[in-house]
Amino acid sequence: MSAAEAVQRLDAQGVVLAMVSSTPPELALELHEAGGEWIVPFWRPYLDETGRHRWFYDPRVLPAARKAMASGRYQGIGEFHLIPGIGPARDNAILDGLIELAIEHDVPVSIHTEASDYRYFEPICKRYPGARFLWAHAGGLLPGSQVDSLLNACPNVWVDLSARDPWRYIKTPITDEQGRLLPEWEATIRNHPDRFMTGSDPVWPVEDIHNWAEADSGWERIGEFLDFHRRWLNGLPPELEKKIRLSNAQRFFGNAGRAPEGGTRGNP
Repeated sequence: MSAAEAVQRLDAQGVVLAMVSSTPPELALELHEAGGEWIVPFWRPYLDETGRHRWFYDPRVLPAARKAMASGRYQGIGEFHLIPGIGPARDNAILDGLIELAIEHDVPVSIHTEASDYRYFEPICKRYPGARFLWAHAGGLLPGSQVDSLLNACPNVWVDLSARDPWRYIKTPITDEQGRLLPEWEATIRNHPDRFMTGSDPVWPVEDIHNWAEADSGWERIGEFLDFHRRWLNGLPPELEKKIRLSNAQRFFGNAGRAPEGGTRGNP
């Protein structure tokens, strides 16, 4: 699917603000150029098809990151994976260098952890209080109570709920079978109403999740992913729903997005 076709999918869903990252990272710029300023491109440190599992050993990453951020074309760093047993170590020099570079350029960092405990991420966000972290997929494997604990520990972390749907993180749902937000998750979101945002994530099919450098069919399912979030959002009080749906993301990215076509309600 071309960048223009992907933007058409977002147009059809009324999306008014989107953060994107890609492998290789230049593809995020193609989306930005095809869509406009409402598409926020992040620089991902996966320079080739093996990058997901070895970016933290790749000596090319930090020079490439410095060049990318100096260009002024990227508005964040990430998404990149931290996986226990695979890496990186939490004191890895490339990990530290990317976070320090984000602080230097005053841009957010999107981090994806695949750990069974929030305390895997906690030392990192505490070590860098000047960084702004976007925690991809709300910690993925974690229940709401653990996300709540991390947010209490680290005021510099925000959370995206992309891929927390019935088709991806199926063992740690955020809703019941009727699509209503689970009480634990609603309590966590109410505890931190300014730090959550929705999302989609077109990585699909889920069994091919490790084929990051290959085209997949996720863009064809964007509507399903977003409709899932729209259902549970509709059960929240209007002011809270507005924050999670869009205004938190607008503040976090410093980007108002675009006006929804036809005056309809926009979606992140």
